[in-house]
Amino acid sequence: MKLSKILFLAIASLGLVSLSAVGLQRWMASRATPPVLQGRMMMHQGGMMHQMHNITSEFDYLSQMIPHHQEAIDTAKILLARSQRPQMRQFAQEIIQVQSEEIKQMQIWLREWYPGRSSTVTYTAMMRDLGQLEGNSLDERFLQDMIMHHMGAVMMSQMLLNQNLVKHEPVRPFAQEIATAQRQEIKQMQAWLKDWFGVTGMPAGMMHSH
Repeated sequence: MKLSKILFLAIASLGLVSLSAVGLQRWMASRATPPVLQGRMMMHQGGMMHQMHNITSEFDYLSQMIPHHQEAIDTAKILLARSQRPQMRQFAQEIIQVQSEEIKQMQIWLREWYPGRSSTVTYTAMMRDLGQLEGNSLDERFLQDMIMHHMGAVMMSQMLLNQNLVKHEPVRPFAQEIATAQRQEIKQMQAWLKDWFGVTGMPAGMMHSH
């Protein structure tokens, strides 16, 4: 299945927008977005596309998903320590707990099924540096970037499943659970963006920052 079709199916399954990869790029280009933010948007999309292009096997999926999860964990730790919103701190704690356990499971599988094979990959970061942000600015940027980050995991999982790349059966429900859970979390993050910041429309980096 072509990458553009995988993108279309994954994005449509999120209930976000029915756009192909080309349509998504055209939508982005048509927005009255400041050049600096456009660059960040393309960086996020580029990181996700780079990872998806590299997924041609179950081994690739596991190897790529580990650093992808680790980026989410590292960013969630910053939010946990600095956000003033209890909902955000709880959400960050859940990301840290769940994705840490998933990393452990993937590492076990890689050792058992692919012994002696290096799973170290060159990972392209998808999320912006939270830097010195605090308060609303911190929470809003985290939500924007984490939505895109979650979309990456959903798309990677859907590529694995749709292209029949699963070699060991336990990986199938594992990938399905990642896709299902992160779709639900995307909806929650979109709701928070709308309720707290009045932000609607495209997720992560594809919306204007304040």
